[in-house]
Amino acid sequence: MREHTHAVQEHFNPAQEPDDPSPTSNASVLVVSAVVASIAFAVTCTHFFVTSPIDAVEFRLPPPAPFDNKMTPNERLSMAELLLEDQVYGPESIAVNRKTGRVYTGLKTGLICEIDLDNEAKILRAVRLTSVEGCDGSYHSMPKCGRPLGMRVHPDTDELYVLDAYLGLFSINWKTEKVRQFFAGGTSITGNDSAIPTRYLNDFDFLPDGCLVISESSTKFDDRDFIYDLMEHRANGRLLSYNTDKDELTVLVGDLHFPNGVQVRRGKVLVAEMGKARILKLVSPQACTIILLEDNKMGGSRFSPSAEELSVFIDNLPGYPDNIRHGSDGTLWVPIPTTRSETDSWLGARPTIRSMLTKLLSPQAMHAVADWMTHKYGLILKVDIESGAVLESFHDPTGRISDVSTAVEDGKGNLILGSDVNYFLARLKL
Repeated sequence: MREHTHAVQEHFNPAQEPDDPSPTSNASVLVVSAVVASIAFAVTCTHFFVTSPIDAVEFRLPPPAPFDNKMTPNERLSMAELLLEDQVYGPESIAVNRKTGRVYTGLKTGLICEIDLDNEAKILRAVRLTSVEGCDGSYHSMPKCGRPLGMRVHPDTDELYVLDAYLGLFSINWKTEKVRQFFAGGTSITGNDSAIPTRYLNDFDFLPDGCLVISESSTKFDDRDFIYDLMEHRANGRLLSYNTDKDELTVLVGDLHFPNGVQVRRGKVLVAEMGKARILKLVSPQACTIILLEDNKMGGSRFSPSAEELSVFIDNLPGYPDNIRHGSDGTLWVPIPTTRSETDSWLGARPTIRSMLTKLLSPQAMHAVADWMTHKYGLILKVDIESGAVLESFHDPTGRISDVSTAVEDGKGNLILGSDVNYFLARLKL
């Protein structure tokens, strides 16, 4: 067989095409053609006969702020120390009890952990908000097991308040290990039967009057399908207020693009509007105040004479802000888990392609593709809480410390970092 092949090679002129293509060549062409035709047929059928879960709209954000001046790239974030590696999965939000030094975080598995970071980091104990088994943090387990997100230590009682994306609002007394539920997921808006019940609760903070101001990222999609909301890019989010004494849940602001982190500070509420890469400011809201924005524009119709102005606090961030938190020196920590890219702009102008992607790919597959396409880049901004000016920036160009969703001071000169997807906490010396 080798001699026959050698002879063919000796007499074959590469410049001369054979008169008759070989059967193997014909078969290859047929196979490739069949595959291409099958893919084209499948895509065409999908386009015309499969309904997209999203109703995408075109959007264009201004070019992101350049990495210069106070945002000049550096390696400060890359110096962070990894903690509890492979012991935590998705510590998205972090709360610190300054009196005890204990650190708290919630995991994708539904666990809420009390952690000691002094000396050797260790998990002291953990509680779960449900008795459901099989809670592994998977796509199918989260709605029944819960996904604890925003959390704060109550300034008066020292109880840990936890907002679960699916299960509602809870408080945990770590001394008695008593868990109390204030309201469940899917709760209706008080006194408004036509309003959509809660769907995707995210973050919160305490108002001076004792009420809570709560971000609801979407009334259409839940936490595990958050990528659908971002791909759709409609104003499905709200800012809510909850009165714990009266058990009343009301709407403060509607028509927001994926509101996320919330921070109350010095007479104003700051809200990270992730879908528009900016931070909004609501001045002196009251629990009964209702503001409804029309046509996704600031200064829309007002339905309460006591409503104050809603304005843009920081616009055109270099990425998509998450759980904003105040610093000890009149500053605001703004974690940027994902920086903006040219792909974002390209997709924003093409709603049909975004709709097609949601027909072809599951949320899990889209996450995998986005993770593969995205360049990992760690970024946290420190801004002036009055003016919004960037004071400092912390970068990790290597991506070792990236996807940071929360940056919280521990009162000991450190910044504790959480993430929705990482398998560790991180600690950065300031």
